[in-house]
Amino acid sequence: MKLRTRISLTFVGLVLAGVALVGLLSSLAIQKYIETRTIESLHGRLEVLSQLFARGRLSVDSLGGSDAELGSIARTLNVRLTLIRRDGTVIYDSKVPRDSLRNLENHGNRPEVGAARRGGTGSDRRMSVSVNEEFFYAARMITAAQAGALDSGFVRTALSLNDVNAVDRRVGVIVWGVGLLAGVLTVIVSFQMSRRITRPILSISQTAQAIRDGDLNQRIPVTTHDEIADLARAINEMAEKLGTDIAQLRKLERIRSEFLGNVSHELRTPIFSIQGFIETLLDGAVDDASVNRDFLEKAHRQAARLNALLNDLIEISRIESGDMKMSFRYFDVTEFLESVLEEMREHAARKSITLELLADGTAGDRVFGDRERLKQVMINLVDNAVKYTDSGGKIVCRATHEKSRVELSVEDTGCGIPQEHLPRIFERFYRVDRDRSREVGGTGLGLAIVKHIVEAHGSAVNVTSAVGKGTSFSFSLKT
Repeated sequence: MKLRTRISLTFVGLVLAGVALVGLLSSLAIQKYIETRTIESLHGRLEVLSQLFARGRLSVDSLGGSDAELGSIARTLNVRLTLIRRDGTVIYDSKVPRDSLRNLENHGNRPEVGAARRGGTGSDRRMSVSVNEEFFYAARMITAAQAGALDSGFVRTALSLNDVNAVDRRVGVIVWGVGLLAGVLTVIVSFQMSRRITRPILSISQTAQAIRDGDLNQRIPVTTHDEIADLARAINEMAEKLGTDIAQLRKLERIRSEFLGNVSHELRTPIFSIQGFIETLLDGAVDDASVNRDFLEKAHRQAARLNALLNDLIEISRIESGDMKMSFRYFDVTEFLESVLEEMREHAARKSITLELLADGTAGDRVFGDRERLKQVMINLVDNAVKYTDSGGKIVCRATHEKSRVELSVEDTGCGIPQEHLPRIFERFYRVDRDRSREVGGTGLGLAIVKHIVEAHGSAVNVTSAVGKGTSFSFSLKT
């Protein structure tokens, strides 16, 4: 074998070994980073739950009365939630039915619980015998002064490693796939290109090291158009995607935190009001004919508000989990709008507001969608328009034919929405004017439900508004 051939083969072998090493380092570095971020996120969720228990915002009922609320919070935070007494007895687990809790082993000797007992917080990674899944565990001890029903016990959160392992595998496939591609391309590179190849590989190694250390802003400079440049671009794209995923996880964490706080606040207000009215009645006002009926009516209104809020929360949960099934059919759009306005006419008349339908150009048009869900959308939009339109105003429901679609809109002459609030009005519990929103009623979830239903029909809600002139909401449906 010629010396030059031997040198070329040696060079190719070294390059392939280098690519394999880079792929291994990158895969391990990214895997370690993902697991580290996952553990940090799990501890963050544990901190949120611990604070809620410590401040009395959450509690556990040994008879199961609080199970639904705890289960909803566990699903919102995407964790397995376990509550453990100081003696190791499990009194709640979001993954285990209540009637099966007595079959669970005593958890006092679990590594994370033992560490929490000694230092306040503990963590572990292992296979769960009760649900046959591998989890990251994090536990925190609640002091006697804070614990209430937990009796100086422990709050434990756990995160299934199924999704984390799936991401690790996808990253491994990408890294090793890119490495294999680079190796195949390198085989056809001549010995004279060795210097050009070595420098980019060194840069790739340094960037992979930086990514492993958590610097996802690092990028490999791409100055050529060869195979190594393809590898550099692929790793740059991978780092970009990973950075985007991390940013989305942080945003999701923020949204979940805000949602939990908003739910707690929105539920607390009517509950405290009802409690206050009832306590006043029990203290003697029930025998005072001048005030007892007034207090009962106020308590009834707050109970109705609480019921509406819970119904909307259930609706949002069903939509986002995919449990709400749609029944798509063709129906007459004009007759549909007439039925909506007929249902809302008495409501509008109480404020001397005129309801008008403009659908001459769509007479006989049939649109495709879930009629009942779309009626929910239109009634919600008209109801909002009535709430924020002064007495003597006007609301127009309009249907306009556009090619193969019909656009539906609700336009009012109300107070309007400031431009800076428009991007956020479809967020759950977002209120432009909190004082007025509570005065006119509503749960703060109506527009979020409208957005989800319209998007399920392959459309989007558009909104235009001018302060003091009015607001228009519109979306389109297939014909």
